[in-house]
Amino acid sequence: MKALRLQAIAVMLPILTGTACAQQPSSPLVISEVMVDPRAASDASGEWFEVHNRGSAAISLRGWTIRSGNDGPQRITASLVVPAGGYTVLGRDGSPRTNGGVRVGFAYGGTVSLANGSDWLALSDARGTTVDSVAWARTTAGVSWELGDEAAPHAAVESPRWHPATTRYGSGDLGTPGLPNDGIVVAARGESVRRATPAVAPGATAVPAPAPGSPSELVVRVLDVGQGDATYISNGTSKVIIDGGPDTLRFGRLLDSLGLNGATIDVVILTHQHYDHHAGLRELFRSSRRITVRYFFENEDPYSNGALERLRDSVNARVARGQMVSRDTDDPCANGQPICTITMNGGAKLHIMRPNPRGTSPNDRSTPVKLIGPDSASFTMWLAGDAEHEEIGWFRQAGYDVMPGMKVRVLKGDHHGSCNGVSSWYLRATNPEWVTFSVGRDNGYGHVHTQAKALYRQFGVPWYRTDENGTIVFRSPGTPSGGYTVSVLRGGRSLNGSGDRTSSQADCNPMP
Repeated sequence: MKALRLQAIAVMLPILTGTACAQQPSSPLVISEVMVDPRAASDASGEWFEVHNRGSAAISLRGWTIRSGNDGPQRITASLVVPAGGYTVLGRDGSPRTNGGVRVGFAYGGTVSLANGSDWLALSDARGTTVDSVAWARTTAGVSWELGDEAAPHAAVESPRWHPATTRYGSGDLGTPGLPNDGIVVAARGESVRRATPAVAPGATAVPAPAPGSPSELVVRVLDVGQGDATYISNGTSKVIIDGGPDTLRFGRLLDSLGLNGATIDVVILTHQHYDHHAGLRELFRSSRRITVRYFFENEDPYSNGALERLRDSVNARVARGQMVSRDTDDPCANGQPICTITMNGGAKLHIMRPNPRGTSPNDRSTPVKLIGPDSASFTMWLAGDAEHEEIGWFRQAGYDVMPGMKVRVLKGDHHGSCNGVSSWYLRATNPEWVTFSVGRDNGYGHVHTQAKALYRQFGVPWYRTDENGTIVFRSPGTPSGGYTVSVLRGGRSLNGSGDRTSSQADCNPMP
């Protein structure tokens, strides 16, 4: 699906009264989403738009007016309040049964009709001052436009700040009415964060160095951190780290080699509380590294570990200073929804999912993540920390195999290649072309277990492993039919490790 672009309609702008477009971000209220051409309902019933209050105080819309290029004004006569940080939908039809499944705060009827071709929409306050407006030149049936950068001028301009929705609602159209937009993570006080554009980091030396790529190139590095997990994802200027391995010195050297000192990491995810996943993350908060972290995700379960307490102290200190937003993965977008979708600068998407709420161990409370490349047909990856059979069964109960879907090109093997981290159902659901194992040489756990390797071979899935291959790098150019490549520092595919052994664990019996 091609991105929708908003384009200037110069002849219409003089008609708008009040504040000029360039001043829009000064208002805490913005038009954050527009459905112009619904497919699950008629235009006469299914058109709607959403407003977002980015401020810290509620805003009453009573007495405000709505206008479009050829219609209005329509005065809002109802008592309509947009709470601080909240969203409100205004639409032509107030009934979810006939409008495609949208809960509308104010139904404005047919006084305002949004044209599927060139048109504009404006919202003015009770004094007649235009608070926000947006113009467009074309639409796509059944897909809303979503605003991705609310802190910059965005009305009546051709801008990548707008993108087509990817989430289904109600009767099947794509949009997020009344909820944070795809790709937007909402801060605690309800303000959308505008991602910075840091300088591109220099090439790595301790891991395969990047070749010149397109602005949308997606690079995934499964880092060699020993017996632990750490993954670094970059796309455009966006950077994501999932887990940090067990060794601060080793992870620190990787940060050095990747040129991440002084950089901005948009998202850091700690999948669960075990030392071999969280210990290295403390290096991100070492003041001498000057690393900015925008969002930190973890399930926040109580856990007695001194290193984890120090990491959480660092996180809480930055949150208290307003330098970072922390999210509990049990409510990843702080809106009650089980999946939080983040769109990276180069177009890749990250689905952060609620972990098993009834998991009986930290492993079975691991946060699952699905990565989708800018061209979804070219690259996808599923990463689920140390999830074992209990949580794998819960993925099915939660419907993650349907939404966001678990079929991927690459699977990061659960629990370092333990036999309790894979099942026949799991491999049918993910259907990977490759699996990677984050594992330490001569580890005491016997990873990668013989039973796990036998099951992967049964399904015809080859693997790379960090103990034998070093850091594993996947690259996708982000272009249609661009595919992906995989490279390693040494060795071949599907190697055995010197510490691999058959496990005697009872839960290594194959699941259906």
